[in-house]
Amino acid sequence: MGKYFLHDHELPEPDAANTWFAYAEDHGIDIPKAIGIWEDAATESGTESRRQVGAAGITIETP
Repeated sequence: MGKYFLHDHELPEPDAANTWFAYAEDHGIDIPKAIGIWEDAATESGTESRRQVGAAGITIETP
């Protein structure tokens, strides 16, 4: 399981996810796409998705 940070402060995954989905909604990203980005960002190969999630101030460290 990875680690989640909001502006360099570690937080539980559910809190990070809530922040991401609020950001996605505010930026016109539909929920199915936001879910896909979130799930991909947690994988080693999800570099692009982590960049997108990073726009919300979230950093994900994969295991």
